[in-house]
Amino acid sequence: MPRTIGLPLASVLAMFPQIVEAVYSTALPDIQHRFAVSATNASQTLSLFFVAFAVGIVFWGQLSDRTGRRPAMLMGLLIFGTAAAWIAWARCISAAC
Repeated sequence: MPRTIGLPLASVLAMFPQIVEAVYSTALPDIQHRFAVSATNASQTLSLFFVAFAVGIVFWGQLSDRTGRRPAMLMGLLIFGTAAAWIAWARCISAAC
């Protein structure tokens, strides 16, 4: 990766949880209405995101030590993008749907 993109990319990725929280929090009422769930159930999805993010830091940190930062980062972004696309087509809030 060119050195000129490294710092801006790292900065954006470091801000990623705050960006997600800001966007997702404003969408919670729509999620609650769309899936016909309580505000508690809708907000639990944000809590689960942050728990998974915290656990992921440990996992991806160890993986990047073994394989390098670039492969670990690309794999994480691929998994996140795939999961986001899958959830975008969900008909209910449960992962089983």
